[in-house]
Amino acid sequence: MISQQVAGRVFNFNREVKLTPAWRSRSIVSVAVGEGDDVFLVHRGSDYYPNVPWTRTMRGSKLSKVIIGTVPDDEKFVGQFGGQGEAAGEFTWPVAVALDNQRNAYVTDEWLNRVSVFDKEGNFLKIWGKAGSGEGEFEGPSGIAFGPDEVLYIVDGRNNRVQKYTKDGDFLGQWGKGGLNAPWGVTVDQHGNVYVADHENHRVQKFSPDGQPLAT
Repeated sequence: MISQQVAGRVFNFNREVKLTPAWRSRSIVSVAVGEGDDVFLVHRGSDYYPNVPWTRTMRGSKLSKVIIGTVPDDEKFVGQFGGQGEAAGEFTWPVAVALDNQRNAYVTDEWLNRVSVFDKEGNFLKIWGKAGSGEGEFEGPSGIAFGPDEVLYIVDGRNNRVQKYTKDGDFLGQWGKGGLNAPWGVTVDQHGNVYVADHENHRVQKFSPDGQPLAT
């Protein structure tokens, strides 16, 4: 379950979410809250078809935007962006979303090994990343988070590392090999310290902004 506080209210999102009688969504996997009452949701499709490769069976993978009201049933569905596929601006297995100071949305795609960027209105801006283990490459990117200086941290799960980027996608650095095992989630505090969910090691690790271990 995902919990977020918006407009003085706490919302609990599970895999099947109904915010208003007129709007319903399933398979929400990530939530990001922008300035004001904007909420961005990452959805995965939930329809399956026999005898078809699983990457072709998911329907409904997308990014959507909702404005949260101050009282129940005051939510407004703004729109949905992207869609199922492998073309620019589409998703196959989206995992997480983070927002920069301009409320541009950055979405990781674990299957396509890339980051897709949309503006606050949902217009597609760009993608970066490809499969591999080199600088700027991914093998199963998952968690994504901005630091207070707008440095972007992305968990590169199967490469057992965290990568740092500018919000324009320029590679800044990496760390974690030998100390992380299938990391998944990431968040950053107001001082720029980075907290990583180290999945297979069953722990959370804390790092400085340049990747120095601080606590486990």
